[in-house]
This record gives sequence, structure tokens and C-alpha cells, in this order.
Amino acid sequence: MSTVETYLPEGCTRPLRADLDAFWAAARARVPALAGAPGYQVRWIGLDADSTRAILDLIRARDKTGTFTLHWIPELTDQPVPAVGDCIVLIDIDGTPKLLVRTTRVHSTIFGAVTAADIAVDGSPVRDLAVWKPLHTQYWNAILAPFGRTVADDMGFWVEAFELLYDADAA
Repeated sequence: MSTVETYLPEGCTRPLRADLDAFWAAARARVPALAGAPGYQVRWIGLDADSTRAILDLIRARDKTGTFTLHWIPELTDQPVPAVGDCIVLIDIDGTPKLLVRTTRVHSTIFGAVTAADIAVDGSPVRDLAVWKPLHTQYWNAILAPFGRTVADDMGFWVEAFELLYDADAA
């Protein structure tokens, strides 16, 4: 198994290797389609404990069916460029592996040209562009601050649609 220890922004606890190994083994035992999967990435989505848990719940409800990655992040960190078929372990803020999703579709756009169709994969509370843009500006500015960058209209990002494969809390 190859695991990509991807960049995790400040704010969450890095998961323990033993917890990741146990989660991956449990997911593979429950999801036969993972038999040929070479490994996974680890990501945290959220601003704090409450938003992280709300996002995980939206994914569980299949209301949130995708996420977003800035083009700059792979350039500045060890996070790979998103690709169809990627398995992603989503962790809680305390580092606990919670969900396993697999990327089903990826397309690129720029922040200043983002459309409602681009953000349709996000959770229903933030699907309105008037909510999504300021929220993601705040979120991405916090992620970009250590690199001396800020959100710009010409900034590219990937829209990553995914499917939920495994929920540790439902197993």
C-alpha cells in the first residue's frame, strides 16, 4: 500500500499511522472495490471542530459530493494534483480518520470565473455564490498566508467530485 502523506493546513492534528492503517484495512474489508486501490491521501476539510464535523455530516448525507484544491497547493506542498480514482481519507480535526471518498471527476476553473455549476458539489449551506466566494476567500487566505499568497481572481483551482465509499462511524 502506498500512502500519500499530503499537506495538512494548520488547525488539525496529524493522524497517527496506526489509526490510518486500521481505517484503511477496515475500509478495504468492507468495500470490495478497494481491493486494487494502491493507497490513499489524507485530508482535512474545515475551519474548526464544528465546521469539520458539519462537513463530514454533509458528506455522509451525500449532500456534499465534492471538494476543491487550489492549483498553488501542489506547487507549494507535497499534496498531489487531484486525479480521478484518488482515494482520500478525510480526518476529523483531532486526526481521527472518519470517511473514505474516491474522486470521480476533476475539472479546473479560476476563482474569478467560478459558477454555480462549479460549486454544485459543495454542501447545500454554501452552494450560493454569495456565500461560497466569501467563505472560500477566508478559508483559502488562511491556508495561503504561510506561503505569502492571497486569493486572487485569476487563481486556479480544481473542482473534485467524489463518492463516499466508507464511513468509520457507520461500520
